[in-house]
Amino acid sequence: MATDLISFHFPEFLGYLTWIEVVASLAVLGLIFFWRSRKTNFSHSGFFIGVGVYIAVRALVWVAGPGYHFKLHTYGVLIALGFVMGIIVAVRQAKKESVDPNLVLDLVFWILISAMVGSRVMFIIVNINDYIADPLALLKVWKGGLVFYGGFIGAAATAIYFCKKHNVSFLRISDLMIPALPLGHFFGRLGCFSAGCCHGCPTGSEHFGVIFEASGTVVARSGLLGVPIHPTQLYEAFGELMIFMLLLVLRRRKRVNGQLLATWIILYPAWRFMTEMFRGDSDRGLFFRIDLFGDSSPELLSTSQLVSVGLVGLGVFMMIFLRRKKRGGKEQALLPPGNSSSRDP
Repeated sequence: MATDLISFHFPEFLGYLTWIEVVASLAVLGLIFFWRSRKTNFSHSGFFIGVGVYIAVRALVWVAGPGYHFKLHTYGVLIALGFVMGIIVAVRQAKKESVDPNLVLDLVFWILISAMVGSRVMFIIVNINDYIADPLALLKVWKGGLVFYGGFIGAAATAIYFCKKHNVSFLRISDLMIPALPLGHFFGRLGCFSAGCCHGCPTGSEHFGVIFEASGTVVARSGLLGVPIHPTQLYEAFGELMIFMLLLVLRRRKRVNGQLLATWIILYPAWRFMTEMFRGDSDRGLFFRIDLFGDSSPELLSTSQLVSVGLVGLGVFMMIFLRRKKRGGKEQALLPPGNSSSRDP
């Protein structure tokens, strides 16, 4: 998979802004306005928004300078695609369950912000020594440094507060939105694979593994360029896709709110714990050394594996709690009237 989806140099003349171009652009826009404004379906606001976008793009190209090398990274495109697909799935299910889609969109907005902040904060905590040595690196977000579990914790805390503020059931909203998470994460892991981050350790075989050659990636910093390594990003992407499909099936048979959330909290951390065994990047944070095989290189327990163990325990506790609620005859209080979770996704 290519690191850059689109890569090209802007023509030299676009780096310069002349009076001839300004006058010509105004003349063309004026003619378009005069021609389109005579039609009954003409939208003044749409026209001026288009003009504003053109001016903004042209100004950015001018500021970038002659021959600017434009790159559209595959990683960013896939991350954005995953986020959009997740929103579509959540909004679609909200309509089926008679939940206001605008409420879901508002929650998604705050989840996005809190997830980015939370993932960045956890990365900083895990690599605190590096930031103590170089405090300015805290601001260099363009160099990466995000941890999924940090984002999940931040998003969960925000969702709980949001639901409490708007007086809606957190467990119901969570079940509505949780299938969107593994779907979005699936695309995110494909993005990781394209960028070489979250990579695996050497396979020890010339016949199995993926080989990265691009410099400037996490693989390069790990000194593993040209070495067959485990495609851990694809391992996790496969697991995410399977979890997404399973949640869609379980949603049709849901009996109590919170059931899908508890299922995800058990399945994803368990899969993540296993894939972490094949990771080869040290940026994720490594803690305990466990000598399983009595060799000179004892195994490591990562930050994500520690969090995974805790989350699996939480998920099991939630499942037991919800089952007891159901057996106690309180499921009617948990499932609102007209619940349509039994419908197709």
